[in-house]
Amino acid sequence: MNQERKKKTIIPEFYRDLKKSNTHPALYYFSFRKSSKNSKKPIPTPDNLPHKIDFKWDQIFDSTGHIEIEIGSGKGGFLCEYSKNHPEIQLLGSEWDKSWALFALRRWMQKKHHDNVNMLCGDMFYFVRDAVPDHSVNAYHMYFPDPWPKEKHHKNRLLKADFVKEVARTLKPGKRHFYWATDHQEYNEEALSVFDAFPKCTIIERNSASPTEGIMTGFEKKYIQEGRPIYRSIIVFDK
Repeated sequence: MNQERKKKTIIPEFYRDLKKSNTHPALYYFSFRKSSKNSKKPIPTPDNLPHKIDFKWDQIFDSTGHIEIEIGSGKGGFLCEYSKNHPEIQLLGSEWDKSWALFALRRWMQKKHHDNVNMLCGDMFYFVRDAVPDHSVNAYHMYFPDPWPKEKHHKNRLLKADFVKEVARTLKPGKRHFYWATDHQEYNEEALSVFDAFPKCTIIERNSASPTEGIMTGFEKKYIQEGRPIYRSIIVFDK
């Protein structure tokens, strides 16, 4: 009896480019390259290999000694407070949706204390994989991302082995941190299992870490009021 073979899903690779906004200071787009101005179709790479761009941090920051990345800045609560407390840190916030990216950036602009923040609008997996140089990031922050709770949408979750591999590649040598928080138990268990399985990666605080420097996000404040459990962890990559 012949068994039906499952077809392997091939995710197409496209050209993506980093562009600075013409109208909003400190906003950058990492998006598909299109065949024409009015076209919505992205251009695929001819060999279906990733399109690596020639990017260096001094293209968007004046100082590049200490770089940190927040994945999913939401309304910008952490972004504003953390950047205010650390003028020495260059912080890249990020959001997939333009409206959220602009919201967070405008909030920071209203409270701006230092010129140490930029916002990226785009898919962070591809930006980290195809743009961020090796050993150039001091820390990553990822707080309360969309858990994509339906099983058919789990493929949209960012925290998987292929992304953690890029995190490890881009972190600077030494003990560098990934700060993680969610209210979704199942996604949290999946994410921590990925970290547990990754070489030279240690969860030094599992599920009970305090908010980073006492800064709670807007989602966290809301979830605490609703009585939801909060899972916060600190992960160290020892290279």
